[in-house]
Amino acid sequence: MSVSNIQYNQEVLERFIPLSSAELAHLLVQRWRQNHPGNEAFPRFIDALATLYDAVYARELETLKPLYMPFNPDHDTVTPVGQEMVADESAKNRLISQVERFLQDANFNLLNQQMLNDALNKTSPYGVEVSVDLDAFQETLIFYRGSAVRMDKLRRWQSLYLKEEQVQVPVYRRLFVLLQLKPEAGQQSAPIYMKLFKDIPHSDLETIFPNTKVKMRLFDKIKLAVTGGGGAVTGIASAVGKLSAAANPTAAIGAVAAIGGIIWKQVSSVLVQRTEYMMQLAKNLYFYNLDNNLGAVAYLVELASAEEHKEALLSYSFLLEQPGLTQQELDEKVEAFVKEELDFAMDYEVHDGLEKLKHLGLLQDEGGRLRVIDPAAATAKLKSRWTALFPG
Repeated sequence: MSVSNIQYNQEVLERFIPLSSAELAHLLVQRWRQNHPGNEAFPRFIDALATLYDAVYARELETLKPLYMPFNPDHDTVTPVGQEMVADESAKNRLISQVERFLQDANFNLLNQQMLNDALNKTSPYGVEVSVDLDAFQETLIFYRGSAVRMDKLRRWQSLYLKEEQVQVPVYRRLFVLLQLKPEAGQQSAPIYMKLFKDIPHSDLETIFPNTKVKMRLFDKIKLAVTGGGGAVTGIASAVGKLSAAANPTAAIGAVAAIGGIIWKQVSSVLVQRTEYMMQLAKNLYFYNLDNNLGAVAYLVELASAEEHKEALLSYSFLLEQPGLTQQELDEKVEAFVKEELDFAMDYEVHDGLEKLKHLGLLQDEGGRLRVIDPAAATAKLKSRWTALFPG
């Protein structure tokens, strides 16, 4: 599925920064070199900042792996003799708490119950309608990032399927799902499934659940009844007439077989329709799926690291370029930059960006007027933090 026909919803202010760390660094270095030709202190700072965040989040991932191990449905290791993996409620809560923190760092938003209900009640424009039993799950956690609209061309019954019409399909650019089915009898704890999807239409949200059941739309039932019902009634009536007029057993058997064939033809039509639905469902999931379980966690940690890095980098860059800005002025500067460069409306979390600089020892607050230390000194501070990550 092409992403060229997907546009972010400009009425929704996104919190995430829709550029890769490398692309953002390139734009900011260009601005720096225009005013500081030959001075490579700022590019070196950018590299040091990215390296530090990569290291910090790599360690965070290593602490998360053992928390997930007892719940990971994909692990292929064995537990040493005399030891056991703890999969109790406390361990699960610690795991979920860590995952939620990474989701927050990566600027994902919680899909609340009302939004979930609204999505589950929508009908897909592609003819796939499924239902899901949420009561089968012990844990259901869904986060999304990026509200967008995909422009598709579909043939609709309103135009008698004679021409294609352009329709807007609301999608989630990224969707993270954590699911745990209720444990079976005698089972201490069920596995926890984590999945990451891309460009999921709101109306196809049911397809991300493992217990979906394909349903036929009312329109398709009517269509089958109209196209097959008349022929079936006529055929059965004719066969029954032959059966009643049959003078020998062979003719009677033939009439019964004819009735059975007519009934099977209608049943097979329904089965073919359901098979087409299942094929469409499988095709959609093939394109939507990004990663699963531990792979999805690692992907999420990478997204979190990138967002944290970009938020700190933007705040540092604009305070370096224009010292003495207030928090509000900095917020406006960053949002104007993103709008100008990308034509993308966002709600920059300026407080988070400044907290990161403060934590790294790079920020100076002089009565509400904000400054940062120069790039060479900032790089030296980052190197000392890197060293502290690996003592000895």
